Amino acid sequence: MIALAGFAELPGEVERLLVTGEAERVGVVLIDAFGWAFVERHLDHPLLRRCVADGLLGPMAAQFPSTTTAHVTTMHSGLPVGEHGLYEWRVLEPSAGRTIIPLTSSWADEGPPDGLRAAGVGPERYVPRPSFYERLADRGVESVAIEPAAFCPSTYDEIALRGARVQPHAGVRDAAARLAAALVAPGDRPRYVFAYADEVDAAGHAFGPSAPEFAAAGRATLDGLERALFGPDAPTFAPGTLLLLTADHGQVDVHPERTDFVDLLWPDLAGLLRAGAGGRPLAAAGSGRDLFLHVAPEHVGRVVAELQERLGPRGTVHATTEMLAAGWFGPRVGPRLRERLAEVCVLPADGRMTWWSTLGAGVTFRGHHGGRTATEATTFLAALRLG
Repeated sequence: MIALAGFAELPGEVERLLVTGEAERVGVVLIDAFGWAFVERHLDHPLLRRCVADGLLGPMAAQFPSTTTAHVTTMHSGLPVGEHGLYEWRVLEPSAGRTIIPLTSSWADEGPPDGLRAAGVGPERYVPRPSFYERLADRGVESVAIEPAAFCPSTYDEIALRGARVQPHAGVRDAAARLAAALVAPGDRPRYVFAYADEVDAAGHAFGPSAPEFAAAGRATLDGLERALFGPDAPTFAPGTLLLLTADHGQVDVHPERTDFVDLLWPDLAGLLRAGAGGRPLAAAGSGRDLFLHVAPEHVGRVVAELQERLGPRGTVHATTEMLAAGWFGPRVGPRLRERLAEVCVLPADGRMTWWSTLGAGVTFRGHHGGRTATEATTFLAALRLG
């Protein structure tokens, strides 16, 4: 039915299915943080058993970094991370000379959500255009995007979801019901329905992926989809209706006490960073499982070597030029990523985090992602004909 080498190919496959007529309606559900390791824990669930028996279910490579920002932007733009350039929660916005948080449209080091707009930095500067939904519309496909009401609609969504009918949802059961309704709603054109569920990721950050709360969130998400699509009140789907399930990444257990703050390990490190707006050192990019440092080019070699010595076995330090050459960000790397990507990346050892002490957000997590361990970097694809 479908064979993909990795997550980055998913939007293109959706487009192919709808434009060629191989499917009349396609629903994609992205279950945040529900990587392959966690799918394997739930293989007894009726929904996954259906996929095994009547469709397909298997592992698939995530993109690097294994982050939500990278993957939802791929779904909303149709571009791999190497081309759209929003590779992590915090990234440099070159036009502003500062590090930002694209999904909340805020500065990385200070200020409330939507602080960028107040400073005159609109989403058209950092969200790739045109959206995937606009691209589909140009090919005769209509789209629906179902997103958590807690943060949708947002400033990021103004560009990222342009061309789709946006439906905020109140939780996974509501999202699943909206998905089913959108897949059967009247209309003559091919239709794409994208739904994003974040309860599993939230439970992992709060409790860790080994906690019972994480397992319960995963089962509740599958239960909600099973009930909406196959329960007693489920609609009758037309022939040519296809369901795809996937995730952006997995998670690993971490703990605040297993965090190394690089600026405390090396107090002079800030003086080796590139200067941004106002002459201040650029704030760190990335997050606790993949710290990116904007190091002045003449100091990259020194920072890689000395920071590695100070960290020891607690992490590995890489020049991002070497990561690019090795294809970690995919086979195609365009100017959007190159202008945002920091010069040095720190990948903490399994179970640890590495961060900057004055950017405290995230170091309270019990579960996190962003690195290259198999648990973080292996997602899945399930496919099932509904009609």
